[in-house]
Amino acid sequence: MMPSLRRTLISSLLKVVTPLCLLIFALLAFEAWHEVNELYEGQQTLFARQLYSTLPTLVEDHDALPPLDGDGDHQAVAVWGRHGHRLLVDSDGVNLQPRPGFTGFANIRQHGGSWRVYYLSGRDGSVAVAQEMSERWEMIRGLIVTQGLLWLLLLPVVLAALWWAVDRGLAPLARIRQQLQLRAADDATPLPREVPAELLPLIDAMNGLIGRVAQVLSRERRFTADAAHELRSPLAALRVQAEVAQLVDDAALRNKALQQVMQGVDRTSHLLQQLLALSRLDAATLATGELLDWPLLMRQLDEALSGIAARYKVTLVLPRGDDTEWPLQHGEPALLLLLLRNLLDNAIRYGGGCVTLTADAGRICISDQGPGLAPALLDKVRERFYRPPGQNEEGSGLGLSIVERVAQLHGLSLQLHNGEQGGLQATLCRTA
Repeated sequence: MMPSLRRTLISSLLKVVTPLCLLIFALLAFEAWHEVNELYEGQQTLFARQLYSTLPTLVEDHDALPPLDGDGDHQAVAVWGRHGHRLLVDSDGVNLQPRPGFTGFANIRQHGGSWRVYYLSGRDGSVAVAQEMSERWEMIRGLIVTQGLLWLLLLPVVLAALWWAVDRGLAPLARIRQQLQLRAADDATPLPREVPAELLPLIDAMNGLIGRVAQVLSRERRFTADAAHELRSPLAALRVQAEVAQLVDDAALRNKALQQVMQGVDRTSHLLQQLLALSRLDAATLATGELLDWPLLMRQLDEALSGIAARYKVTLVLPRGDDTEWPLQHGEPALLLLLLRNLLDNAIRYGGGCVTLTADAGRICISDQGPGLAPALLDKVRERFYRPPGQNEEGSGLGLSIVERVAQLHGLSLQLHNGEQGGLQATLCRTA
């Protein structure tokens, strides 16, 4: 099971914040060590200068000076005259050795501990002021403990702030989830884009998905409605003819009714095939496609349509050979064969005379020598299931819808117009 996004974010933040806190704590400890050393060494320097200023007095009253008592105060003092003889010392400074001519800090070990010593030398003698390092470390530890306790007290506040910040940052996702839960399956309204910039790609992708789902549902509803509408009449007619065949005693009437039943079954089967083809094309997408062999396509068209052309006494003229230019070099051969076959089949059935297919680099044109169409019907025949009045040929009214969809997939557009010499011309032009 994948961990929650909130937990992942907080865990990631803690993995970043924890090292930063440790680094800050280390920097604070270093700063405390530096400040304490600076404070104590400043005091040592000041005290050494004050002692050095009393050297003339110490030299004169050397014999009258009482010994200093420095036990237990972690401090040590020693004063030497011009010739290195000791003028003043406390009990902790007995082991301090003179360094004539040296001024500065030095580290020594005595009494089992580490000491920091400041020497100040001049022409009148030298002074040494020492301090045990444990005294400084004790103060540093106190500062570090104080800072650590402060951070520990602030830790729950920091965790609560992190939780609040993450929860606030995830609020847009919660709103999107709520909107999706309340949304109807067929609601194509895009999700609002008033979200943080990081969520915009997700919202755009979801809006694209919502649009595609809505299109699929629309196609399914349209297919269902179209199929129900168009199949109602043929099925009713089939039932009537079947009842006639069942009730009549005359063999000739019965055979006629059965023949009409068979014809109705064929028409219904053709309608279903057209509906299924159109449904698949509505949902289809086309990539680059394969290299097209147009001479092969022309031979396949000739084989498929030569029979119906002969039946309707139509002369079918198709390009031959490889000398013809075509507007497409790549595509889906099966779909293009379906497109051209539908256009040529319509020209043969409803046009007549001589049906010609011509092509060049910009278009494919199919023309016939029939009566053409009334100008008012040139756009209307594109509608699904529409058939011009007065037609005696059987059909589903879906052929041009299939042609337009295949053309769209290949970057072509269909144009219908009456020819100057009569007949209808269907032209497929490149859209780009």
